[in-house]
Amino acid sequence: MKLLLLFLFCHPVFCHAVSACTHCHPAFCHPPKADLCSDTIPNSQLPTANSQQPIANSQIPPPDSLHASLTAHQTRHLDATLAEFDDSAPGQWMNYVPTIGIGYNLASAAEGRISSKPRPTLSFSLAQVFTARRQRLALQAKRRSIEAAHALQSQDEHRHLDELLAKLEMMELELKTMKQLHEIDASLYELAVLDYEAAKLAPVAFLPKQKAFLESELGLMRKEMEVKGLEGEILVISHMEVKK
Repeated sequence: MKLLLLFLFCHPVFCHAVSACTHCHPAFCHPPKADLCSDTIPNSQLPTANSQQPIANSQIPPPDSLHASLTAHQTRHLDATLAEFDDSAPGQWMNYVPTIGIGYNLASAAEGRISSKPRPTLSFSLAQVFTARRQRLALQAKRRSIEAAHALQSQDEHRHLDELLAKLEMMELELKTMKQLHEIDASLYELAVLDYEAAKLAPVAFLPKQKAFLESELGLMRKEMEVKGLEGEILVISHMEVKK
């Protein structure tokens, strides 16, 4: 029996059959690269690690310019509000003009008869002075009240602007760190793509890497849009006009 098995293993026909089997069996060969990709994801649809656009630099002016623009807007708004209560406008002297009119005064005639003829009259009362002074003091008090409220509002707006600038600085730092992490994810993804195309990485192992890369790219884009939105809010609050 042993001699029979040895004879079969050494026979040329058996050896040729085993050789042909080993060359054709899927376990002894790698699947063609084109077939592997076509069964899962075409190469043309694989995202590249360089698809992320470079992050644009911030176009926000320096903080001093932003505060100066905000102060200028507040000053213009205050001047427009106080114009209604300006007590130094022309025509204030008219409050002190006496009253002129025509009146009838009784007078005795030469023959002893009483006659009444219209004569011009001129009257002036101290109440006019007191009324004008009271109005002027009321206007001055109103101006002081408006100026005090403006000072408080100005402080609050400048403080809020500082808070937004500090938040923007932190978000830009976070965005810079996310960009660095994304560059590492892109390098890892490039290596995974090379292994996948060389049939060294199965689709089950490649797809999670691809998903992680796309999520990293999406998070970077969202953070950049968040930074741009905050920059727009700062420009609106400071009333700064940026030339495009």
